[in-house]
Amino acid sequence: MKKTDVIDFFDHCAPDWDADIVRNEAVIQKIMDHAAVSAGCSVLDVACGTGVLFPDYFTREVASLTAIDISPEMAKRAAQRFPKAVVLCGDAEDFDFGCAFDVIMV
Repeated sequence: MKKTDVIDFFDHCAPDWDADIVRNEAVIQKIMDHAAVSAGCSVLDVACGTGVLFPDYFTREVASLTAIDISPEMAKRAAQRFPKAVVLCGDAEDFDFGCAFDVIMV
């Protein structure tokens, strides 16, 4: 599959993405626990979409949240909803973040 096809698909889905999300709070909290997302840590969220997990990071009082999505529409929506996060648009495989992170969520 070409990256342009992936980008087009998620750009098309972005407007309705949040309305279609079904959250399992117990599973999300287990994932956060196992990834050691905790107060003071720096997090990189790869393929962040519209930022559906951002409130979970902020509840855990992370020191910083950097997020990236290959879809411009997904990244734009995440950035608009959560100005405290640094939201980037690009391919994480090719991106030089210029720093290390305590936790990388994929």
